[in-house]
Amino acid sequence: MLAKERFGEIILLLLFLAGAILIVNFRSSKKSLEHYSESRYDSIDVVHYIVSFDILDFKKEEISGITDLQIVLKKDNLDEIVIDLLSFVVDSIWIDEININNYSYNGSIIKIPLDTGLPKGSAVLISVFYHGNPSRDPGWGGFYFGEGYAYNMGIGMRSNPHSFGRSWYPCMDNFVDRATYDYFITVKQGLTVVCSGTLTEIFENKNGTITYHWNLRNSIPAYLSSVSVSDYIALTDTLKGIRRAIPSCIYVKPTDSLRAVQSFKNLSKYLKAFEYMFGPYAWERIGFVSVPFMGGAMEHATNIAISESAINGTLDFEMLFIHEFAHSWFGNLVTCRSSEDMWLNEGWASYCEALFKEYYYGKQPFKDYVRENHKKVLSRTHIRDKGYRSVYGIPHEFTYGSTVYDKGFDVAHTLRGYLGDKFFFTSLKKYFKYFAFQDVSTKLFKDFLMMETALDLTDFFNTWVYSPGFPHFSIDSFLVTKTEKGFETEVFVRQKLKGTDDYAYSNKVEVTFMDEHWHALTKMIEFSGETGSQLFRLPFEPTLVLLDLEEKICDATTDNYKIIRSGGKYEFEKTYFEMQVDDMKDSAFIRAEFNWVAPDSFKRPEKEIIISNSQYWKIEGIFPDGFNAGGMFFYDLPEFSMKSWVDSIFNGSPYTMVLLYRSGPGENWEEHIFRQEGNEYFGKLVIDSLRSGEYTLGFFPR
Repeated sequence: MLAKERFGEIILLLLFLAGAILIVNFRSSKKSLEHYSESRYDSIDVVHYIVSFDILDFKKEEISGITDLQIVLKKDNLDEIVIDLLSFVVDSIWIDEININNYSYNGSIIKIPLDTGLPKGSAVLISVFYHGNPSRDPGWGGFYFGEGYAYNMGIGMRSNPHSFGRSWYPCMDNFVDRATYDYFITVKQGLTVVCSGTLTEIFENKNGTITYHWNLRNSIPAYLSSVSVSDYIALTDTLKGIRRAIPSCIYVKPTDSLRAVQSFKNLSKYLKAFEYMFGPYAWERIGFVSVPFMGGAMEHATNIAISESAINGTLDFEMLFIHEFAHSWFGNLVTCRSSEDMWLNEGWASYCEALFKEYYYGKQPFKDYVRENHKKVLSRTHIRDKGYRSVYGIPHEFTYGSTVYDKGFDVAHTLRGYLGDKFFFTSLKKYFKYFAFQDVSTKLFKDFLMMETALDLTDFFNTWVYSPGFPHFSIDSFLVTKTEKGFETEVFVRQKLKGTDDYAYSNKVEVTFMDEHWHALTKMIEFSGETGSQLFRLPFEPTLVLLDLEEKICDATTDNYKIIRSGGKYEFEKTYFEMQVDDMKDSAFIRAEFNWVAPDSFKRPEKEIIISNSQYWKIEGIFPDGFNAGGMFFYDLPEFSMKSWVDSIFNGSPYTMVLLYRSGPGENWEEHIFRQEGNEYFGKLVIDSLRSGEYTLGFFPR
């Protein structure tokens, strides 16, 4: 679209020139815990974009237009401005409305020379006229045409950097440079344009086209900017926030409107839950837009792109909607500083799925969801991401992998368990208030939490954020001494490792004491390194001591407990264990724990048996008199990461699998009577008489 057709730009420019110095002074005066610097991105600040272009021929998949970048210089005597634009034809470039010819463009970046002598804080207007075909990332993201749509997905999974605003307009394409936006998008009659922000005006042009003007008043990095074009209709509503009424608008095809009403019927609940946990929704509207993209969704600010296949009239994809909406806080309001910090966006948005379940559906669905994710991480993430990795500093090719999303979820959950709910949620509310519309690094996030909680989180972050793998915590034994005031109980704990060589320090884990009458008391045990112990004074004599009963720490275990009140079959989810209760006279408390680390070795050699290298079960609880039950231990050697190990030991020769048992640490392993159902890699080992203790697999040649 021609420059003179862009409505309101002169007013915007005047406001920009008058307020640029004020903006700089405001930003530089904000309190900061850490200084940030990164090459050319540290030299300028784009404070506002005016993105104006035509999308008139979907068959050619071409756009043509102009983008104004309203820039404030961050350095004295800057000799050039460098901006990103990918694979377009640049028609001309203007500086403060003066055409220049001495720029360079290599298909990736534009270098624009400046007159020397401009001081820091000077305002510069860059206008780029361009046309061509917007780019797609070879894996995921970019700009798409087809099926009556034109739309962008703001990141490129295989691109470097991942921020992918440059695929459709010239910009500072990183996670840290934030700007406000005006969009003037011209299309043919019958089409609707949806962008980030608020629809301000619609102009019917003399040539039969129509121009949509959208304005986004809150700042975002380039990857959160968005446009989508189709024959949409808008489903509008006003939702009640904790501070204000918030407009919502969902854009879908007319044929999908009824399905959209059903799929988004809980949208007000998303808002209520996350405002309660994280503070007020900061954006001018809540927005979703349907696109024919089959590979997920994209959290564009106020204009979340959702696959039309997910808007199917059910709640089957509700967790996807919740994840993307959670980015309104994690990622959009406060943005990760670099791709290495991506867990701050994606890991936390993933954990928000579980938090929503807890808020609206209760504690048990929340625990089930956390356990499902944790089991996935322990069994598959290191395979998907080709090794055990830390959530921070992830290699570029795994930025959007399972470590960031799923292990990031685990780390967020573990941090909550470590801090406790009061510190956890209070700190997050302050975090979003303090860093609103800013970028944050992992170090800055850690420093902020330490400042708010007055806790030293160095060891926590070293283990859970900066290191690969997992610690594994277990109770080795406990010793009870009766005193005049009760019972002194010394608990001895032990740490093993999965996927790492470094022990965790400054550990804090809940320990629950129970007696035979089911009196229970939960305390916190603290220890460092491979072993530790702590003395507790209790009002009763414990017969059972349980570590992390409520699954608040994502160490290398999956476990859960059940109260058994009648006979029948009971599945202990994600522990590869089921129990068949045949007879009982009183209720039983049973906990099953699957440990994703090697069991202790034999204390005495046992024939030619080779003990498992990566797993064991622990069954514990209160077994009342007359309680008779059998157990089923399911094995999946590929999922246990044992198949290649077993194959290498026996080199293709046949072997026999056995079930080993011991009553607890300090005892020797012995063979347990069982029957096997399945084959050498998949199946179950069944026993008729279940006892409290540890069980594992053993192998010997036939």
